[in-house]
Amino acid sequence: MKPVKTRLLTATVCAITVAGWSNAQAALSITNGDFETGAGVNIADVTGWFDRNPEGFWEGAWQTTAGWITPNGSAVIVFSSYEADDFRVPSPNPNDGSFLYQSIGTADGLSSIQIGFDWGAPDDANAGLEIGITIGIYAYDGQGGFIPADDVDVRGASGVTLLDSVSFTTTTTGIDGQIGTEIATLDLSGAGSQELFLRFNSFNPGNTESWPVLDNVHIVPEPAAMALFGLALAGLLGFRRNRRN
Repeated sequence: MKPVKTRLLTATVCAITVAGWSNAQAALSITNGDFETGAGVNIADVTGWFDRNPEGFWEGAWQTTAGWITPNGSAVIVFSSYEADDFRVPSPNPNDGSFLYQSIGTADGLSSIQIGFDWGAPDDANAGLEIGITIGIYAYDGQGGFIPADDVDVRGASGVTLLDSVSFTTTTTGIDGQIGTEIATLDLSGAGSQELFLRFNSFNPGNTESWPVLDNVHIVPEPAAMALFGLALAGLLGFRRNRRN
């Protein structure tokens, strides 16, 4: 049986490690990343996000559980092709298109962040469509007068800087269930203490319509943080076993 001091030290180290990991995650967070809150069949306003809500419903980004649309059986976001390609006249800029975004906090010293998400095509999409989606991180300096709102894009707003973005493309198969997981690593080195916004948009990489779907947006823990958490958990379990002995 371990001496009392050793057991107390083990428990303290575990607590500090877990607390440190939790605090690092708390600095950045995503609200309603699975889009289940406020879900329904073709809901124009995406709960917890600011999005494009034009007069024409099919020109925006919307939340849906419609069985003929969702490729994974849960609530997803569908981005309009109309905003991405101006009715089949593609923009060369992968940051153009139907969008949604939200504030996720501050970098708190992090130099990068990994965002995991599922994306693909709606079940009612025809085969052969070239579709694209872009994820970006934007920083607001707090001085430009930017006020987040529906139909107000963070991109191009006064006092807002694009820190990094990554784009993904695929071609639709016409077969139901076309959705997969991606992880984007985004540079936060220029973030400082500025407020960060996570933004997704559709874009048109080719000469077809582009109607991507999005789901399960989440922050991927850093490998080092996960390793520390694992060590802390192992130490805690060992402490409990020794206590029983």
